[in-house]
Amino acid sequence: MNQIALGMELNFSQKIISEYENGKVEPSITTLKKLASIFNTSVDYIIEYTDIRQPIDKIAQSELSETECELLNEFRCLPKEKQNIALGIIMGLKHS
Repeated sequence: MNQIALGMELNFSQKIISEYENGKVEPSITTLKKLASIFNTSVDYIIEYTDIRQPIDKIAQSELSETECELLNEFRCLPKEKQNIALGIIMGLKHS
């Protein structure tokens, strides 16, 4: 999506979108929420608080406890090798 299209979606000028991208202006919380909705991601991803682009699906979240959601998000941040180690530990705990 280009700056003009995003500006039209948010009802902002292309100049404002450019200023957001270049860090000259910070978007409001309301604008961050709209951006997250438009790009199907989280505000945390937009503000670079996490590198997980896609949050856990809202349906899955309703079926998982808060701890399970936290574990899944942390697991996703691990490199593949450490994910395999974590799975091994969990399987070991399950069978002990």
